[in-house]
Amino acid sequence: MTIAERARGLRLDRWDAAIAGYALLAAPARPLTAPAAVAVLAPGVLLLVLRARHPVAPLPSTARPVAAAVLWLGLGVLFGLWELAAALWGDDAAHPTFSLMLDPVLATYPGRVLGYLGWLALGRWLVTR
Repeated sequence: MTIAERARGLRLDRWDAAIAGYALLAAPARPLTAPAAVAVLAPGVLLLVLRARHPVAPLPSTARPVAAAVLWLGLGVLFGLWELAAALWGDDAAHPTFSLMLDPVLATYPGRVLGYLGWLALGRWLVTR
């Protein structure tokens, strides 16, 4: 597949514009504040409600949903254990949580915009699969 063919397959739509706009509007919220928590949770709740209203089609018979679920569950558990261990050991430079490692990036407006873009794009990708 050529680059031109890939570019034609990548089409931006109104949801991509909404994600970009939301990221620009939500980024002024300082990390670890109530407005920032609402800005992170609100789109996730919205995407889940939209997905519930429009359920996905059944998987084809060749799909391996159990193997994929086990993989994602395992990755989620490992991530959760890492976060818990780091938090219990002090959440410092020697034992950083994921959020502590992202603090230098999220301290700036452009960094928060990129963070929101990534977070929302990942959420959209997950609910459309």
